[in-house]
Amino acid sequence: MYTKYTFQDWQQASNKPEMVVIIVSDYKASPDFQYAVTASAYFAGDNVEVMRKVMLKLESVKSSTGESKAINKEVIGNRVASNFFYRFATQQNQFLLGNGVQLKDKTQKDKLGKAFDTSLQQIGENAIVQGVCFGFWNLDHMEVIKAAADARSGFAPLYDEETGALKAGIQFWQIDEQKPMYYRLFEVDGITEYKRVDQKIAETVKKRGYVTKLRKDAVSTEAIGERNYSALPVVPFYANSLCRSELTNNIKSKIDLYDNIMSDFGDNLDRTNDIYWVINNFGGTGDQIIDMLAEINRIKATYTEAGASGQSTAEPHTIEVPYQARQTALDLLRKALYQDYMALDMDEIKGGSLTNVAIKVATTNLNLKADRYEWQAFMFVQQVLALLNIETEDIKFKRRTITNDSEVVQDIMLMRSDITRKKALELNPYIQADEIDAILTDMDAEDATGLPSADELQAQIDEMKSTDEGVNN
Repeated sequence: MYTKYTFQDWQQASNKPEMVVIIVSDYKASPDFQYAVTASAYFAGDNVEVMRKVMLKLESVKSSTGESKAINKEVIGNRVASNFFYRFATQQNQFLLGNGVQLKDKTQKDKLGKAFDTSLQQIGENAIVQGVCFGFWNLDHMEVIKAAADARSGFAPLYDEETGALKAGIQFWQIDEQKPMYYRLFEVDGITEYKRVDQKIAETVKKRGYVTKLRKDAVSTEAIGERNYSALPVVPFYANSLCRSELTNNIKSKIDLYDNIMSDFGDNLDRTNDIYWVINNFGGTGDQIIDMLAEINRIKATYTEAGASGQSTAEPHTIEVPYQARQTALDLLRKALYQDYMALDMDEIKGGSLTNVAIKVATTNLNLKADRYEWQAFMFVQQVLALLNIETEDIKFKRRTITNDSEVVQDIMLMRSDITRKKALELNPYIQADEIDAILTDMDAEDATGLPSADELQAQIDEMKSTDEGVNN
């Protein structure tokens, strides 16, 4: 969490435009911003550590006198990046927020707009990646503001030193280093816009209220006043109670090791067709060896000179890839990554014979992680609703659970005498919610004909079977 400059520092500043530049510049240089950029790269599949990887290659160069000389040259080998963090973050976010937020009062949900659930998923995803993401309630919809959109753009928060609450913030963006920098200053009493060109910053839009009152007639529309919300309409969504990215050092170090092993593995495979030479009893110099290898590459043959100890020989060899050791290391790292992140490895629940009990056990860690994440989502939605003058704690999230649907249907059949038709239909995974009313109407129509229901028919069949068995006995 960035706390170098606070809301109190902002209040004490005499030159507000200049303070905007200072705060943003310091935030861009902060470890919080830099790590958010790094975590976003890992989420996108760009491992910044493995992308720096180089290897040394021995090459022969000619000196000014025409003599050959061996030098080590840095070359780019294989740089293999995994998608572990993308997989983990997406799974965690969609498991909890994939079905959106559920409010008991439908009118309350309607006030959030049709796109709110989508925005919530985007904000949650960015929060997991970067540690925090901000939602700006703009009149009737939610805007997603990333803590670090890229290396030049983001949002600098200004927290209250006493309460730790977000009291103000500066969104900034720049499409290119040679282009202007734009700023939006969010305060409780309004929003102000700035533009910086050639080290000079100027106010482009004076402070205005977040909500403009309009008066319309048959000819025109006229602004007659402005108002603000009861609190800052920019709400933070934190990934966890530590307000840190879920790409912890524990997870990052294992991903780096996994990717480095895969990259080295690729280098080994590239060299499997290479031949290296073991020269015994060679009495020459290193430069002569370089010349010898060049001759081998040219005519595919050479000769060697005898050393002091006897006949010189040159033996060709190929590189053997240590496949088994690397595969063991990769398997151990993969397992450790899933365990440490508390993610669900889908390989553990493959197969059609798994019971719901077995699936529940496999998803225990994911549910535990979702429990902690859900509290952050709850607080975010609650603060957004408060901006709309809605106070409620009836905020729920339906998790995207994995079940054996056939087993669920069997359980419903066993409970049919204890639950209503509507409840049975609601529990049935093969029936959509919008189909229930039509199905119930058809059921009522069948009952009105006087024909026995399916349950009644089944009971009659069971009774007849029982009677027949008694007669036969």
